[in-house]
Amino acid sequence: MTKNNKEIKIHFDKYEKLLAGEKNCEKKIIILDEIKKNHADTRLKSVKVEHSTIKMDVELLIESKIDDKRNFKFKLRATGLTGEPFFRFDSDGLSHLNKTPLIPLNELKVDTPHFHKFDDEGRNIAYQTDSLKDIKIREILLNDVTLCMAHYCGYANKNCTLS
Repeated sequence: MTKNNKEIKIHFDKYEKLLAGEKNCEKKIIILDEIKKNHADTRLKSVKVEHSTIKMDVELLIESKIDDKRNFKFKLRATGLTGEPFFRFDSDGLSHLNKTPLIPLNELKVDTPHFHKFDDEGRNIAYQTDSLKDIKIREILLNDVTLCMAHYCGYANKNCTLS
């Protein structure tokens, strides 16, 4: 069973402000020019992000499988708040099981692609936007990492472009 994130639970107001506020990437164009140390089949890049109102070190991490262009992840991390990403997107991988009391059955298991954020108890909750639920739009997004990054940025209040 996954443990709740205690830092998020304790500082939930700060978390909500961090998530909702405008964020700008240090680099306007991001090129995945590094290889992940423990996964030679994965390109990655970490970029500094500045929050409009909160002074905290925030970074955007992007990962993309070299041989599978539809398998990528976007993560926002603020180590001053918590060690794990506070907002993320997974295009591929296992379904997520939301372990929240009284959650509707149709929201319990969330297939990829999906977003992750935390609730006020520090539980990691996966969800799909209306665009990700629409098969045609989902296919367009998954076939264009740059377009999907724009979709992610829209939900993360972040300004940057992936190249």
